[in-house]
Amino acid sequence: MEVIRIAESLGEWFRGTIIFANHRPPESGNRLHSILAGRARIEVEEPENEDCLEKCTIYVGHASDTVEVDGAEFDVDENTSMKSRLRRIDDLFASVAESSGVDAVGVVLSGALSDGALGLKAIYNAGGYCMVQDPEHAEHDSMPACALSMVPDAFVGTTDDIISKLMEISMRRNQI
Repeated sequence: MEVIRIAESLGEWFRGTIIFANHRPPESGNRLHSILAGRARIEVEEPENEDCLEKCTIYVGHASDTVEVDGAEFDVDENTSMKSRLRRIDDLFASVAESSGVDAVGVVLSGALSDGALGLKAIYNAGGYCMVQDPEHAEHDSMPACALSMVPDAFVGTTDDIISKLMEISMRRNQI
């Protein structure tokens, strides 16, 4: 699974904040949080409403939550409607674009449907950096393909390419 490989690759030198959003039924709990907490080399947390975002931290929202960013804080809303769950990545990316502008980074990985494409476009329009897993290397190619149709200028690569680019961005920002 791509998110596990990304989480395992980030060390204490990584100064970014990672927020993983995916589609899971509300009753599935937060198994991804447990898996990443056991494998990542940096802190893994479940965001709570009004928590401050911390650098060098991976956040994984609960399956029943819609997670957005408002300035430097989380806006977490328990929302189990199917419509909300199917656009949670778009909503998260749009909030990150609004809060972080040119400092925003969005990554769309393997997945079904089109969630993430509109949000990635918002990050692009805000001047942020956009990455998409190469659809040919994705287990499910529709999310990456839709994202590329919205942001054709996005960086496209394998999971390893995306990890390298995240490291490069973090190192560059550490020098500023």
